Amino acid sequence: MLLGFVGLGAVVETAYLPALRHMFGDSLRCVGFDVQPAKQPAGVTRCASLAELLLKPLDTLFITTASLHHLEVLEQALAAPIARIVVEKPIVATLSQIEKLKMLLVQPGVADRVLALDHWMARTGALQLALGKLGAQWQGDNPQPALVSHFSDIVKIEGFLQEPSGFNTAGEPIALNFATGEPDTRELRHPDGVILDIGTHVLAMLRETVRYLGGNDSMTLQVKRAKDRLGRDIAQGDLITAEGEAHLQGQISGIPLDIWLNKYAGPTGGQKGLRLYLSDGRIISHDRRGTGDVLELIDGDAVRRWRLPGTIYAHCLAEYILGGQSLFERSPQEVGRKTLRRLDEVEYLLTLQQQLRGPH
Repeated sequence: MLLGFVGLGAVVETAYLPALRHMFGDSLRCVGFDVQPAKQPAGVTRCASLAELLLKPLDTLFITTASLHHLEVLEQALAAPIARIVVEKPIVATLSQIEKLKMLLVQPGVADRVLALDHWMARTGALQLALGKLGAQWQGDNPQPALVSHFSDIVKIEGFLQEPSGFNTAGEPIALNFATGEPDTRELRHPDGVILDIGTHVLAMLRETVRYLGGNDSMTLQVKRAKDRLGRDIAQGDLITAEGEAHLQGQISGIPLDIWLNKYAGPTGGQKGLRLYLSDGRIISHDRRGTGDVLELIDGDAVRRWRLPGTIYAHCLAEYILGGQSLFERSPQEVGRKTLRRLDEVEYLLTLQQQLRGPH
């Protein structure tokens, strides 16, 4: 298996490659290209150009550039005979790119080759628990019977991504790399604030869960609160400053929804997941703690708990992207459908940013 990467930044080095080495060991073969010559992670053979990379007999191509450049790379990749093209989140970064991509995806032979990846879409533990079909890989209490027989059993939903953060020498909050915990030295700029950058994760997990519990794709959201890294309001007309935290509120499939996003939640951060509030008072919680995902069924003071060890990327790559049980193999028609859902989410979040900052 030969895997290709366009863009060899931090996500490749800290997320993809460790997961792939765990899956394939010494048999892993990766080639890649990046416009910055200094980027050359161990285990990836660099190509001199994108054209050279696209001539390789790739099994799967991962587009892991900055989001603003995803579309231009995708257009070139589609001209090559690559059967599987996976584009990191968000698949595009502007509303004008969305319209161009939609026209591209309706061309013959395109939709089933392109998967818009958000690795949180593989976090289906709450869905499994709700349906009474918790996979054997979850460690913990005895199996639980179905908790949701009809979507109306859910009365409220919360999604959250509260990332831990540190401080610089001036005492200001700084983000930490999600995989290593090291200080993230990037200076984030709009549109890569929390609404788009990490809101995509939460929406992907929420909408996949709701869809397969019998809900629909209808959604309304508004920005209730948005602050920058230093806790200041985002001003109308500000097209530079990234949001550091945001509270989104609305409905999904008619159910009240709150989404809490914060890239600077301090040492108490680390909450990453969703909660389903049931009509009988119980709560299904799916969170991330330490090196694994944690599911909880909360019934007053009684809590039943299950744990799934391993990184989210490792589970996503193994269950959705690569191998005989990948989405490309087991349900090729679903590849295009998931891509359109991820595209819808990006469009929605970009529209919220327009409302927050003014048309741009």
